[in-house]
Amino acid sequence: MNGETNQQLFERIGGPDQMKAIVDDMYARVLTDPELAHFFADTSMERLKKMQFQFLASAFDGPVEYTGAELTKVHAGRGIMAYHFAKFCGHFADAMEAHGIERVDIDLALARLAIYKDRVTGDTNVDG
Repeated sequence: MNGETNQQLFERIGGPDQMKAIVDDMYARVLTDPELAHFFADTSMERLKKMQFQFLASAFDGPVEYTGAELTKVHAGRGIMAYHFAKFCGHFADAMEAHGIERVDIDLALARLAIYKDRVTGDTNVDG
């Protein structure tokens, strides 16, 4: 894989309309998952989907800059563990696959999300 593939990930996924559809699909899956749904109780899903789209578009080199809350701060104290993060990412991968995204692009997207795991879970990298 070359740098060009990474730079074009947002467009390879299908751009804004496809990303919004994937986010909608992902949250439909997450909200039916008994191990994840409680994290989103009393949450404005419309606002959350908008922020998630913005975050993903930015993380995948789209033409959007994420302006939401810092990830560590917004997720602090919620009890989100690595297991929850992995399940969430699994639903994202399943939604991408359901929308016809190629496996290589799903893998690239998951690699990008993995960068943010410690910020979401509050874990620290003890290995340096």
